[in-house]
Amino acid sequence: MRSFDTLHIAFSSLYLQYADVLLSYGYGLGYEKEDIEDAMQDVFFNLYSKNPSLGGISNIKFYLFYGLKNRLLNSARNKRVGKIVDIEEVDFVTEVSISDEMIADEESRAIKERVEKGLAQLTSRQREAIYLRYINELEYDDIARLLNMTKPSVRNLVFRALKEMRENMPDVPLFSLILMI
Repeated sequence: MRSFDTLHIAFSSLYLQYADVLLSYGYGLGYEKEDIEDAMQDVFFNLYSKNPSLGGISNIKFYLFYGLKNRLLNSARNKRVGKIVDIEEVDFVTEVSISDEMIADEESRAIKERVEKGLAQLTSRQREAIYLRYINELEYDDIARLLNMTKPSVRNLVFRALKEMRENMPDVPLFSLILMI
C-alpha cells in the first residue's frame, strides 16, 4: 500500500473518531452546524497539510479542540467586522446525558433534570471546564490552554463548579453528578 493511501486511511480514521465530539463542542460554544463543519474541515486540512506524520503533536484531542475553538472564534470575528469577539463572552451550553437504561428509571430522570438545573446555574466558563474535564477527559493543562487560564485557575474553576453543584444538590452523590455530566 502506498504511503498516501496509508495517510489517507489514518486521517479518515482520526476524523471518524473525533467528528462527533468536535461537533458537540462547537454546539456547546453556540455555533451553527455549518460553521462548525467548516471549522472542522479547516482544522483537519491544516493538520493534514502541515503535519502529515503528526510529529510534534503530543495530544491530538487537545490539538483538535484548540484548533476548532480558535477557528470558530476567528470566523465569528470575521463575520462581525468591527466587533471584537472575546473568548470570555462565549456562552457554553451542554446537555446531561444518561444511558437508556437509566432514563427508563423515573428517579434517574428527576436527577437528570436537577443536574441540568445545577449546570445552568454555573457560569459559562465553569460549564465549559466541566465539559472538557469530565466528558472529554482533557487534562487540566490542556483545558487551561483552551480557556486561556492557568492550570491552578482551571483546577479552582472546576472545584468551585463541583462545589456549587453539590451545594445545590446535596442529596445527589458527587460520583453520580460526574457520571451524568
